[in-house]
Amino acid sequence: MGAFVALYNAAGFRLAAPPLDLTPAAASLVFLSYAMGTVSSAAAGRLAGRLGRTPALVTALAVTVVGSVLTAHSSLPVVALGFAVLTAGFFAAHAIANAWATAEAPPAARGRAAGLYTLCYYLGSGAGGTAGGIVYGHAGWAWLIALTSAWLVLAALAVLVTRGRRARAFAEPA
Repeated sequence: MGAFVALYNAAGFRLAAPPLDLTPAAASLVFLSYAMGTVSSAAAGRLAGRLGRTPALVTALAVTVVGSVLTAHSSLPVVALGFAVLTAGFFAAHAIANAWATAEAPPAARGRAAGLYTLCYYLGSGAGGTAGGIVYGHAGWAWLIALTSAWLVLAALAVLVTRGRRARAFAEPA
């Protein structure tokens, strides 16, 4: 969530700056990309059912990185595509992670697991949005993409390491 918020917090500034030079009204149209979240959230469940949660979540995080990298281009259509792709990837990742957090919890703890996920989601939003704004303000869009991409790669690695440990723990004799 931190990466997503950081990118969208700075999006209007990126779009209004050279070489795109959009008016504030035109730059605000970037938020129409949120519609991609509706489509990708629904597709994420099917993807997780077909591939498994780990590959689906890692794929969604990778798609988010690809989309964010596309936003660095100087062509408006490529930048718009980038925002659509990163938004689709983020909402897919969020849908998978949110469902996974509650599915893995014991039935009596599912409410607490959902609450803890939501707390971390919004803490990430505040921390990531703030850090991203500082990076964008001091170093520009390219460095913001580097930072948020690093966060997304770390998230994918955390998923892979966590799932690998859990799989080994259940495979070892008690």
